[in-house]
Amino acid sequence: MLRQASAIILVRDSSTGIEVCMLRRSASSKFAAGAYVFPGGVVEESDAQLDTDHFINGIHEQESIQHKALRQYKTAAVRETLEESGILVSTSMGDKALGSKQRENFQNGIISLDVLLKELGVKIDLNGLIFYDHWITPEGAPIRFDTRFFLAGYSGHQELIHNEQEMNSSCWASSRDIIDQYERKQIKLMPVTHVQLKRLSEFSTIEALFGAAKKSVNIDPILPVLNYSDSGEVISVSIPLIGGVVEYPVFLKQN
Repeated sequence: MLRQASAIILVRDSSTGIEVCMLRRSASSKFAAGAYVFPGGVVEESDAQLDTDHFINGIHEQESIQHKALRQYKTAAVRETLEESGILVSTSMGDKALGSKQRENFQNGIISLDVLLKELGVKIDLNGLIFYDHWITPEGAPIRFDTRFFLAGYSGHQELIHNEQEMNSSCWASSRDIIDQYERKQIKLMPVTHVQLKRLSEFSTIEALFGAAKKSVNIDPILPVLNYSDSGEVISVSIPLIGGVVEYPVFLKQN
């Protein structure tokens, strides 16, 4: 079954360039176990039902089906990022900081996103999330996702505190540092994450990154293809990118 999902590539400027928020999934995870990933997860029905009063912009009765769908993906991305990283992104919070009790209550499922937004008196800024990429897990994979990726900037007023039920580590790091650790086999990355990090490494500031991303009008889904041996064993995955097809080894679960 192909499950709809959203993820946020959360970035901030630093003295050494762009840093990205990374979370390491626990070794017991059913998907991407032991890998460093961007915060994100499955789109839920409640993401489409969030009261329109909770949005700053872009909501009206006659909005297109496509716009409504993208709003649901963006809402899911905001919710999942808060669940996994403890950071509430793309809102009207300004200099406010999320209270530790509010964060814990949300991450533990005691309160919903709807209730939290009401408590804080803030709204989601849809324009603060830039649709950046679209990937579909290859056919033949045991768990498949149809995932929209969004770019978002970090305001600097909230602490990165990962959800220990799903993650066992978190950090801010430059894309080059993460890629270097991956190439030295010190950490694990899914192929999609490695590709995204390589793209990020081409930019030195958020302004440049966001400027380029906003120029992308049509974002077609990327569908990798699994490659099999003569005996039927999956041996690699081929990913069709703009510069050509790139082959990656199969992701192996962290021991």
